[in-house]
Amino acid sequence: MSLHVPLNPVALHRLRAQRRNSTIASVAVSLLAIALIALVLALIFLPGITTTPATIVTYQAPSLDETLVEPNKVTPQRSRPAAPSASAAKRVIIANTASPVAMEVPDFDFGSFPLGSGADDFGEGGIGSGTGGPGGGAFGSTGSRPGALEGRLYDFKQKLDGTRIAYDLADRAEFVDRVLRLQRSDFSEASLKRHFQAPTRLYLTHLAIPLSDASSGPEYFGAKDTIAPSGWLAHYQGKLTVARSGTYRFAGLGDDYIGVFINNRMRLAACWGDIQEMIDGRWEPSEPTGEHTSPFSGMRLVYGDWVTLKAGEVIDFDLAIGERPGGKVGFVLMIEEKDADHRLAPDGRPILPLFTTGPIPDGERSRIVADFGSWEFDWDKPPVFGVK
Repeated sequence: MSLHVPLNPVALHRLRAQRRNSTIASVAVSLLAIALIALVLALIFLPGITTTPATIVTYQAPSLDETLVEPNKVTPQRSRPAAPSASAAKRVIIANTASPVAMEVPDFDFGSFPLGSGADDFGEGGIGSGTGGPGGGAFGSTGSRPGALEGRLYDFKQKLDGTRIAYDLADRAEFVDRVLRLQRSDFSEASLKRHFQAPTRLYLTHLAIPLSDASSGPEYFGAKDTIAPSGWLAHYQGKLTVARSGTYRFAGLGDDYIGVFINNRMRLAACWGDIQEMIDGRWEPSEPTGEHTSPFSGMRLVYGDWVTLKAGEVIDFDLAIGERPGGKVGFVLMIEEKDADHRLAPDGRPILPLFTTGPIPDGERSRIVADFGSWEFDWDKPPVFGVK
């Protein structure tokens, strides 16, 4: 058997105090150990989780070395001018604020840029008062309507996303090569989308644009502040129904470029003299090209090739107009019906109607008469090629 000796009160009190102190000491030691471990881990891992400061990317405006050549146009002295002078004066564009897209915004002085006989445009012999107001006018209407070709304007100096593309204003090939690429692609959507597009669509029934500032093209297509006046092309397209059977040809002139295509085949290339042969390639205009004056001083009408069409026939139609160096623009497109009894102008030119896809209202007719001065059109029952 075992004997249990009871503790006296003093011993029992000391035993309990000792047990309590041991417990407190154990807890304190444990907490200190945990804190020490946490401190060591913090020293090891804390530098790896610190936040890296965000990198601020700044964009600096172009330096003075980034210059643009903005040639002005003067009246040509020869029927087929030579290439523009390579010594064209340069205008420095300085951006005071940064922007995602660097755009050149030239301020033209039409009387201060001599290019000799190689220059483009009408000079002092021009006519017309403009195109009627932003968003429409002679470049087309902003409202979609039956019987109109749908048009978009493209900038050869920018990619679709607005990235700037090198474009030498003194080099004709910069414009011509881009136009030829679009023509070879039959103005496919993929080819057009290589270039920046103006935001506004316009709807055109006839083309009669008098001498106007080259900036009017981008302006009417809603891109006054994003597309400079040079290096642009407007493309109109649609399916047309032939009104009456006959043999037809187009006649007209463009500063700098007009191209007319039926079923993807060129039927007229009527351009400013210094790029005409570069654009038309193997295509040849018909007679009497070169014999008759145009509405624009110093340039001669170009007549397209004859094409026979049947009443009710549906054709794919593409019309493209463009401007190369900036300055002034003007475009006119007429149509001639073979064997028709056309009145003659004093120089023997047949007085032709405008090519149109719908009736021309009296107000628009008055605008054209005012803008083209003494130039006469045939308004009596022109053939109407309705948009299907």
